[in-house]
Amino acid sequence: MEKKHIVGILIGEAPSLEKAKSVVENGSRCPYSVTYVNSGRTIIGVSVIPLDHKWWLEWVEEHPEETIGLTHVEVFFTRKVNASSPWSRGEVKPLTEISPCGSSCEKCPRYRKECKGCPATRYYINE
Repeated sequence: MEKKHIVGILIGEAPSLEKAKSVVENGSRCPYSVTYVNSGRTIIGVSVIPLDHKWWLEWVEEHPEETIGLTHVEVFFTRKVNASSPWSRGEVKPLTEISPCGSSCEKCPRYRKECKGCPATRYYINE
């Protein structure tokens, strides 16, 4: 069965070069990540996420400091360009306690509400 997904592009600004590098390092480990790079304090991330997770990137755009520690974020969704991530290729198994980016699903207020958890953790709800 093909997974329904959407490609999101995040462009953000970090408060410092060190924070930009940290966000890129964490974002690159995400199972939804295609690529995360920085040029100075500017960050560009491309993600392939479940269609019902569109809110996830929109939440980062609305609350950049609270969610990933950036000062400004804009998110765009592609209509014609497709991409793949480890998640969309089916390469991710729910084996870890903490997500690859370092987040804890069970501590997140959106877990079991809007979010089914990280597909790389044992908290993932695969429906």
